[in-house]
Amino acid sequence: MDQANIPIIEQQVRASLNQSLGKRPYNMWFAGTSFDCGDKVAHIHAATPLAAGWIRDRFSAQLTKALQEAYGNEDIHFTIGVQEQTCQEDVTQHAIVPSQQTQRPVIKRVRQLLGFDEFVVGQCNALACAAAKEMSSSSGLSISPLFIHGACGVGKTHLLQAICKRAAQVEGSKVRYITAEQFTNEFIASSRCGDFARFRNRYRTLDLLAIDDVHFVASKKKTQEELLHTLDAAGLRGARLVLASDEDPRQIKQLNRALANRFVAGMIAEINRPDRETRKQIITQLSLVKGITLTEGAIDHLASQAVGSVREIEGTMTRLKACSGLLMKSESMLGIDSVQQVMKSTNTVHTQVSMNDVIETVCKRAALSSMELRGKSRATTIVFWRSVSAYLGRTMTNMSYPELALALGRKNHSTVHAAVKRITEELQSDSPKQKCGPEHIELRELVDQLTWAIRNHAQSIGSKSRARKEPARITR
Repeated sequence: MDQANIPIIEQQVRASLNQSLGKRPYNMWFAGTSFDCGDKVAHIHAATPLAAGWIRDRFSAQLTKALQEAYGNEDIHFTIGVQEQTCQEDVTQHAIVPSQQTQRPVIKRVRQLLGFDEFVVGQCNALACAAAKEMSSSSGLSISPLFIHGACGVGKTHLLQAICKRAAQVEGSKVRYITAEQFTNEFIASSRCGDFARFRNRYRTLDLLAIDDVHFVASKKKTQEELLHTLDAAGLRGARLVLASDEDPRQIKQLNRALANRFVAGMIAEINRPDRETRKQIITQLSLVKGITLTEGAIDHLASQAVGSVREIEGTMTRLKACSGLLMKSESMLGIDSVQQVMKSTNTVHTQVSMNDVIETVCKRAALSSMELRGKSRATTIVFWRSVSAYLGRTMTNMSYPELALALGRKNHSTVHAAVKRITEELQSDSPKQKCGPEHIELRELVDQLTWAIRNHAQSIGSKSRARKEPARITR
C-alpha cells in the first residue's frame, strides 16, 4: 500500500467512527487515541489501559467495519494497545519545568475562603448559620450531613467556605471544599486514566468534606453512584459532611433515591431571600467595605430595590461605588436622589409593566385565582390582596384610577382610590405584620418582594415575546 495514503485512511476511519458512534462517545474514547495504519494491519494505541479495554470490548465491531471501508473491504487485522509515553508524561514535565524556571519566582495562588465574620445573620438565615457554626467544630458530627438549600445568591457558598475555614484554623481538621462540577470532572478524569485509588483517597481520608451545587450531579448516574460511595466511606470514617443545593434534596429531579436518602439523613436548613432588615445590614456592611457613605434614606431605598439576592445587592453597591467618585465631589454622603440617579443610569433593562403582570404575580403569591381577586367577595384576605394589587398597579403602571377599577372588576374607581390611600398610609406608619399564607410578613417587605417579582415576570414575558417576534436567520 502507498504510504502517502495512510493519513487519508486514518481520517476515513475517524470519520466513520464519529458517524457510527456519535460525537460524545467518539470524543471520550477515540479523541486521545492514535492510529498506526500499515499494509493490511492497523495498530490502535489508547491513552490508558482502561480506554484500551473498553474499546476492545465495546467497539471492536464498529472499528472493524470502519477499517474495512477505509482499506476498500480488504481483510484487515488490527491490534489495540496503550501509548507508552502516556505514563511518563507527567514525570518528565515535572522534572523539566523546575530547571527551565530557575530564574523566575514561583507564585502560589491560594483561594481565600470567606468566613463567618463577613456573614450577615438575619431571620432568613439564622438556622443555617447556627448549624454551620456547629458543623465547623467536632461536635457537628451529630448533625452530619448538613444540607443547606436556597435560591441562588443567598449565601450557601459563603457558609460552606466559612465552615471549612474555621474547621481548618481552629480544629486543625483536614478539610476540602469543592463544587459538584469539580467532583464530576475529577471522577471522569480518573476514569479515563484508570487512577481511581488516588481520586478516592483524596476524598475518603478527610475530616470535613463540603460539596457545593450538588444538584449538578442530577441525571449523571455514574457520578451519583461514586458520590454516594464517597459519602458513605467518608461518613464511616467519621468525617463531617456539608452539602449545598438550589433545591431541597427531595425535589431534585433525576436524583438517585439512595443518594437523596443520604442527603436527608442529617439536618436540612433552608436559606430564604434576605428580608428588609438583613438587606439593610448587608448594605451598611458593604458600604463600609467599599468606602461609600450613605444616608439612612439611601440605605432604605437600596434595600427596597435590591430584593432578589445578596449578589444583586453586591452588584448594586459595585455600580454605586463606580459612580460615587463623581457624585461625592459635591456631597459628603450619598442620599436618595443620588442613589436613584445611579440606579436609573446603570439599569439597562426597561420593561413596561402591565396590570396583568401585577395581577398574575399577586395571585400566585396569595394562592388566589384572578376570578377571586376580581370577584365580589368581601372576605378580609381577598380585600387585602385586592388593595395591594391596586397600590402596585398605581405605582408600577401608568393606569388611571378608572382604568385600575376596570382591571380589578370594580364598578366605581373611588374604591380603588381608597384602597391605594389605605396601603400608602400603612406603609408610611409602623404597620403590623400581615399574614401571608403560613408566614407573617411586614407590609413594606411584602410590597418590596412583590415589586421585584412583578418586574421579573414582566421581563420574562417580554423576553419570550421578543424571541417569538425575532425573524429566523437564513443560512446560505
